[in-house]
Amino acid sequence: MSKSISICLFFCLVFALSVVSFGQDLGSSNGLFRSPNPTSTKTTEKKSTPKPTAAKKETPKKETVKSTTARSAPRSNSSAKTSRAKTEVAKTFEKIEPAKIAVNKQQPNNIVINVGQPTTGNFDELYEKAIDEGNNARDDRNYSSAESAYRRAQSLKPKDSRAVYGLGNIYSDQQRWEEAEKYYRQAILLEPNSPEAHIALSFVLTQPVVGTDLSNRFTEAEKMARKALFLDPNNAVGYDQLGVALESRGLIEKETQESYRKAIQIDPNFALAYAHLGRLLRRNGLVNESSAAYKDAIRLSTDVPTMILVAEVMQTQQRFVESEQLLRRAISADPKNPTALFLLGRALTTRNSFAEAEQVLRTSVAVSPNSFVSYALLGSLYARQNNFTEAEKTLMEALKVVSLNERKRLSQEFEFVGDGLMKVGKTKDAVRVYRQAIALDGDKSLLTTKLNKAQKS
Repeated sequence: MSKSISICLFFCLVFALSVVSFGQDLGSSNGLFRSPNPTSTKTTEKKSTPKPTAAKKETPKKETVKSTTARSAPRSNSSAKTSRAKTEVAKTFEKIEPAKIAVNKQQPNNIVINVGQPTTGNFDELYEKAIDEGNNARDDRNYSSAESAYRRAQSLKPKDSRAVYGLGNIYSDQQRWEEAEKYYRQAILLEPNSPEAHIALSFVLTQPVVGTDLSNRFTEAEKMARKALFLDPNNAVGYDQLGVALESRGLIEKETQESYRKAIQIDPNFALAYAHLGRLLRRNGLVNESSAAYKDAIRLSTDVPTMILVAEVMQTQQRFVESEQLLRRAISADPKNPTALFLLGRALTTRNSFAEAEQVLRTSVAVSPNSFVSYALLGSLYARQNNFTEAEKTLMEALKVVSLNERKRLSQEFEFVGDGLMKVGKTKDAVRVYRQAIALDGDKSLLTTKLNKAQKS
C-alpha cells in the first residue's frame, strides 16, 4: 500500500472518530430556550421564528406584545393546550421579588443593591433595557454584546433568574456546554419551580462533553426531565427530553418510545419528537415506521430552529444528505446561525466537498469565535487534506477557547496532526505538535512514546 493511500485511510479514520464524537444532538439553534423577555417584532423571517426569550415583567403597556414560545424544541404550530401551559411557565419568572437601590447618604456615589425590596421605576427600567439589549444582540448573533448586556442586568438584579438564564442561552447557542450548564444550574437555584430551566439543564447534560462522566450526566439529565414533568405534567418538550435522556443512557425500549409518543400526543406538530421517535424506531429495527416518522419530522419543520434540531438528529444516524437539505433552508433564512453552519460544514465534509465545507466552517467560527467545536472540525478538515500547517494553526485558535473538559479532545486533534506529519516525514514539526498534545493530556502514555520516536527520527 502506498504512502498516500495510507495517509488517506488514516484521516478517514480520524474523521470517523470526529463524527462519532460530535454526532449527537448538539442543539443550540437559537431556538432552544427562550431569552429573558420578548424581543421586539421585526419583519424578517429570522425574527418571526420562535426564539427562546425569558419572561418580561408584565405592565399594561406590554400586554399587547406577542410573547415568543417558551420551549426547548421550537415549533410554529403549537397546540393551544401546550401554549397555555407554557404561558403559565413564563409566569413563574414573575414571582421573583425585585431589587431596590439603597443610596448611602454619607457616600452618595456608592449604590447598594438590596434584593427582595421594592425598586424604583428607573432601576427597573435599566434592568429591562439591559435584558432587551441582550435579547436583541443574541438575535443578531452578536454574542459578546449579548453577554455584556446580560451580565449588566445580572449585576443590577443578582437574584432575578432572567439574566442568568439568558447567559445560559447564549452559551448553549455556541455549544459551550459547560458554561451553559453552570448558568442553567444557577437559574434553577433562583427559580426552582421552573420546568423550563430543568429542561434546559437536562438538554445540556445529554451533550457529549469529553472528559466527563457521561453516565452520571445522562442519569442526572433524566432526573431533571422528570422534575420538569412533575412541575408541568403536560409539557411536550419535557416528555421529549425525557426520551432523549433515557436514550442517552442506552434505554431504547418501551418507556423511551412512550415518552416520545406522549410528546407527540400533547403536541401533534412537534417535529423534533417525530425525529427522535424515528431514530429510536430505527435503532429497534422498525425501518418502515422510522421512515414515516422522519417524513413527518421533515414536513413539520417549518421554522429555522426546528429545521436545525431535526437535522441534528438525522446526522446522529449518518443521514447527512437529508440533513443538508434542511440546513440549507435554515441558513437561507438565518445566514449567521452558528449551529446550522457547523452542521452543514460537517455534512459537506462527509461527502468530501472540502472547499464549501471550509467556507461554511470559517463563517461559523467568525460568528461564534468562542465555540470550540467549529475550530476542532475545521482543523480536522484541513488535516484530511494534508494541509497540516492550517490544521495546526486552527487548533491553536481552538486552544484559546478550550475548556478543561475539552482539553483531552483537543489533545487528540493535535495527536492526529502529529501522526500525519510523521507519515509525510516532517518529524521536526511532529515533535512540536506532539508536545502540544502532551501539554493538554499528559496522562496519555502513548503520546510520550510517539514523541520519543519523532525525536529519534
